[in-house]
Amino acid sequence: MAEEWVGQTPSTVKDMVTPINQAEVLIALIVAAHAGVLAVRLCFSLYKA
Repeated sequence: MAEEWVGQTPSTVKDMVTPINQAEVLIALIVAAHAGVLAVRLCFSLYKA
């Protein structure tokens, strides 16, 4: 992957990386929210049992 950046300015590399990082953060937040919902449902069902 480093070979693709040869001859490019750091600003171009930064512009390429930033949207990927934002997408990864969004995906991580969605995954964390789903995990939280599952944890709450598990606790509630264990509480009822």
